[in-house]
Amino acid sequence: MEKVIDCPVCYDVDACFEDIQEKFNSYMCFNCGFMSNSVYTDDNLNQIENSSKLVNELKYYDDVRKIYWYPSVVNMGAKGIIFPEGAQDNWSWKYAEVVPIDQEEQLDYPIPGEDDKYYTEKLDVENAETFGQYEFLEACKKMGITVGEPNV
Repeated sequence: MEKVIDCPVCYDVDACFEDIQEKFNSYMCFNCGFMSNSVYTDDNLNQIENSSKLVNELKYYDDVRKIYWYPSVVNMGAKGIIFPEGAQDNWSWKYAEVVPIDQEEQLDYPIPGEDDKYYTEKLDVENAETFGQYEFLEACKKMGITVGEPNV
């Protein structure tokens, strides 16, 4: 069962969702892009603490649910990746697309363990599009994984 909740990170009242399962709850805010689940407690911090330095610096403790919230990293394979970038006091969302690699440039991208085979696409992190801290939904739209506003 899914329900709309008030986001404990950005306080948005329309874009944060709780997905309630039998033994597990997950949370996602499409305004600030923070996510969590019922496992991200003090007892289980090792489950996510190997994430990037910035993701760990931005974690937020939810006093109501007694869980930690983290900025999302959304990797959709061929659609690209959305990730936070910057410093704790000055960061933004980035969306990097998967782009084709020119045939002559493919020689710079050999497939490990496969002779004379090369990648034909790459994640274009250098040209990633920037979105503000409260424009996570816009980054999702750009990626093509959502359209319009969340259903409330």
